[in-house]
Amino acid sequence: MSLPAFVRIFTHVESAIFAALLVVWLGEIDETAEFVLGLTHGVGFLTLCAVIWVACLRGVLAWPILAAAALLTPFGSSAAIEWSRRRHRDRHAAASG
Repeated sequence: MSLPAFVRIFTHVESAIFAALLVVWLGEIDETAEFVLGLTHGVGFLTLCAVIWVACLRGVLAWPILAAAALLTPFGSSAAIEWSRRRHRDRHAAASG
């Protein structure tokens, strides 16, 4: 699996964990679930930022993806990755057609 594909999957998983945390926290459902999801999200988000940073240093991802992750949570990095993929695909389509 390539590094960009790994980052894409990782950011979607982290987004799902963050969304679950928000639901549990806002709904005041269970303190234990809130703690576990919070801890998982915290470690996962820091790891995600580190992995995106490495991918940016290697030149396989654009730096704005790291900025989106740091400023806009995992939802931001998911959106930035999908926007970058669509932009890349559109450039190739325009160049070949």
